[in-house]
Amino acid sequence: MRHTSYRILLAALCLTLAAGALQAQPVKYAQAGMKFLTLDVGGRMAALGGTHATVSGDASAMFANPAGLAMLEGGDVLLSTTSWIADIKHYGGGAAFRVGNIGTFGVSVVSMDYGEFRRTSVYQGTDPDLRQDGYIDEGTFTVAEYAVGVTYARQITSQFYVGGQIKYAHQDLGSVAISDLVNGTIEVVDNKLGNLAFDFGTLFYPGFEDLRFGVSIRNFSNQADYYDQRFELPLTFDVGLAMNLLNLLPSAAGESSRSVLNVGVDWLHPRDFSERVHIGAEYGFMDAIFLRGGYKFNYDSEGLTAGVGVKVGTGGIGLKADYAYGRTDEFFGALHRVGIGLRFE
Repeated sequence: MRHTSYRILLAALCLTLAAGALQAQPVKYAQAGMKFLTLDVGGRMAALGGTHATVSGDASAMFANPAGLAMLEGGDVLLSTTSWIADIKHYGGGAAFRVGNIGTFGVSVVSMDYGEFRRTSVYQGTDPDLRQDGYIDEGTFTVAEYAVGVTYARQITSQFYVGGQIKYAHQDLGSVAISDLVNGTIEVVDNKLGNLAFDFGTLFYPGFEDLRFGVSIRNFSNQADYYDQRFELPLTFDVGLAMNLLNLLPSAAGESSRSVLNVGVDWLHPRDFSERVHIGAEYGFMDAIFLRGGYKFNYDSEGLTAGVGVKVGTGGIGLKADYAYGRTDEFFGALHRVGIGLRFE
């Protein structure tokens, strides 16, 4: 027991030191690249206002707090699609399974679809029509962004869970022709790079009803470079708590298996923005029908979120479907997410 306590204290100390390192960084706005790594995966988290830190018990924990994966029983599969701003599509998926007392393992993938872009290059010839335009139309091209990860989580004590994920993030912005006006040459350069990133998390139940605390650090990595331009990945430190508030009502004791009202709050410190707060609430009836809502504070465009979810199951196999709506400003319009999942007991 003493060694277990030391491990818990050591983990808490490491997270505290990491938080101090984040706080010590100078304030920098819009300095992180590969921002697709911060987008919510699945309808449930998105509908709950992005309250990530205390997500547990299914594959979506890999995209939030990997420690929550340790509470999974059996196996779980998640597929998600998001209609993002400007007709951009965001896709995510993951599968996780528990291996007895060894722990829980998972694999995940996220990707972006930006559609097609038109490619142009500077015209340097003598044709009067092309000189007036100033460029040559060279057709269209596409860009690619994706990340694949492997997650491991384990229960340390009856109240304490830990988890981590290693992922490879790739970005390909296409090729570009760079003109050397002095030497009269043109060099075609591929704009692509890849980087390893790490997520860490803990989840703790202090023993008061089902109150839980979650801490996660996401997208910890080295710097990435394009030529002489260097940028960071969107490192985020997240602390949250959540609880089923119906457990506080004496009259709800006999109804605890029929209804839940989970409320969560997250405090985020992102690398490239000032502190943010996420709040979310979920009402569930008979573990089959769910109504959700949330709000994101200190965002330029995002704010209100809402959604619904359903679960059905038989013979140890369960199906679930979730939808989330997110409101942005008038220019970008609404965000829509749909997630489907399969559970194996």
